Amino acid sequence: MTGRSLGRALLMSACAVWSLSAAGSALATETDHLRVRIEGRGPPTVILEGGLGDTLDVWRDVQPAIAAQCARTLAYNRAGYAGSRPASGHRDAATIVSELRAELRRRGVQPPYVLVGHSLGGLYMQYFARTHADEVSGLVLVDSTHWNQGLPQDQESTAPSTMGRAVMLFVPLIARREFADSTRAGEQVHSSPPAGSVPTIVLSRTQALRGEAPAARTESARLQNEIVADFPAARHVNVSGSGHYIQRDRPDAVIGAARELAGCSATNETNQTIQTIQTNQ
Repeated sequence: MTGRSLGRALLMSACAVWSLSAAGSALATETDHLRVRIEGRGPPTVILEGGLGDTLDVWRDVQPAIAAQCARTLAYNRAGYAGSRPASGHRDAATIVSELRAELRRRGVQPPYVLVGHSLGGLYMQYFARTHADEVSGLVLVDSTHWNQGLPQDQESTAPSTMGRAVMLFVPLIARREFADSTRAGEQVHSSPPAGSVPTIVLSRTQALRGEAPAARTESARLQNEIVADFPAARHVNVSGSGHYIQRDRPDAVIGAARELAGCSATNETNQTIQTIQTNQ
């Protein structure tokens, strides 16, 4: 994906769901901690990491089905998002993963974890899996950002490019900070050790973004293939009928991948939940 198409993808990610954060803000909050939603119980713990501008509500259609009769699931809001403590310092992969691990320890949620990351959240979960592989039993990347998809810069200026400025103009401050640090996050991922034998499923969209040129679409597909190649135990699934939000367009793909890596068997309850989601779309 080119820098311009990345800006388009992240703008869509940040703006399409930001209104949902206010809708979910009635949940209980805890000062100086991160807002979480935990569903299900069982030995596996599935961590759900949203993309730029997304809150835990982006997982609301898939979280119950992932948890059904098998796993504990945890979706959360990163620092700076509704109900979570203010964000301090860099908003890069190392900081965000460190904050998440601290919250998991505080709540007594022990590894191993199955990590599920969408878009920019996928980049953060790549870093988690690479730097703490001993805590990770599986990784699902949902149309994940590539480590070289940082914010483009004008060649003769330190200011962001036109697309970058457009993105920053229309998103909240915390999303701007994450976007500004996305290049730094990518560098951290690429310089960290390989994830080795962590079982990984890479889910990639098959539909173009609005206004995405064919060349940019081809580049995006190439970068998804690079992500797969960088995770030795990865399986690649190009999800038919899906745009950037695979968890909305094809929730069955995300549910199935997460439950597979969590060691969950298929259940009638899970199948009925998927059918209900698809019927209501």
